[in-house]
Amino acid sequence: MNLQFIKQKLKKLDSNYKHPSYYLEKKLIHEIKSCLLEDATETLNAINSIERAILADSPIRSLKNSLIASCTLFARAAVEANVNAEDVFSMSDMMIMKLESIYHMNELKAYEYDMVKQFVRLIKNARISHYSYQVTTMIQYIHAHITEKMTLDDMVFITKNSKEYLSRLFKEELGMTIIDYIMEQKIEVSKKFLDHSYMSIAEIAILFNFCSATYYSKTFKKVTGTTPSEYKKKQH
Repeated sequence: MNLQFIKQKLKKLDSNYKHPSYYLEKKLIHEIKSCLLEDATETLNAINSIERAILADSPIRSLKNSLIASCTLFARAAVEANVNAEDVFSMSDMMIMKLESIYHMNELKAYEYDMVKQFVRLIKNARISHYSYQVTTMIQYIHAHITEKMTLDDMVFITKNSKEYLSRLFKEELGMTIIDYIMEQKIEVSKKFLDHSYMSIAEIAILFNFCSATYYSKTFKKVTGTTPSEYKKKQH
């Protein structure tokens, strides 16, 4: 180990140097994947309240290197959300080129938030781009009302089509029933509360309008293959 490396390591320790916690990065990835822009912005605020890593001698260069790492993190979230990898990497390359063209600290810091917005928009668009207008309308409604009770009657009301038509169309385009999709999305978003809150399983079940904690646990296991309690233990 060379002397310069040792000196740099000691310097970082002396200044209470620390990277953003793995917990916050994991939370941010989940929120970007779920298109929860407000939550992702709050988490990014929390990450940025921690002193950034010193990644170069020049403050501007150091910040750019840090934001390139952020861009990589956001791109990973998009790929995990099943966005076409070529689209993700094209956007990532474009953003890095944009970062390199900025020479003001405040503008660079603001652009990090813009990157989050753009990746969330990319994920949203990819989620609905291959579906019919009626199915797109239902998907958007489901994600906007994910903690509420939803029925086929709600889908009929917002699309002005019959239950039979909507059920057949949804199954053809997504390979599952509307109700199964609703439950799958409720479980996916509820993971955030298992990961990042102190809410009990019963409280989470109430929040997502399950009739009981038992039914929530049963649905969770059907979707994920594990119970909420088992899932929570694996995350911690």
